[in-house]
Amino acid sequence: MIRICTDEDLSNLVLLLKELGYSMSEPVLNGHIEAIRSQNGEVFVKEHHGKIVGCINAIIDVRLAEGLCGELVSLVVSESYRGKGIGKELVGYAERWLSERCNVIRVRANSNRQEAHKIYERLGYNEIKSQKIFMKNV
Repeated sequence: MIRICTDEDLSNLVLLLKELGYSMSEPVLNGHIEAIRSQNGEVFVKEHHGKIVGCINAIIDVRLAEGLCGELVSLVVSESYRGKGIGKELVGYAERWLSERCNVIRVRANSNRQEAHKIYERLGYNEIKSQKIFMKNV
């Protein structure tokens, strides 16, 4: 079953995101989810026999040059459940949700996540550019 994330899912989401290399507390993660929702995005989880085994975040982004665009973010499937089609299910669910809100969906995947690149290509996404990301703490 895929559904919208609830407060009861926070501890499991913390563990899932740790598998991607992101370490955070439940209150911090809850703040992120609230911020996503305040910007008209959503977080979905895959539940299997009462256990959260995957998640994906769908957001709406608007840029001067590109206009309105949906984006798939933070797709993660628990390591012991990979290769079972769960990532594909989560992407499909988020795509359907986004398709009611926009006409274009993009995905950004870290350059070292080669397996993720293959998944997105199999799902019909085309690489359109590579870029570097710069950040500054203010």
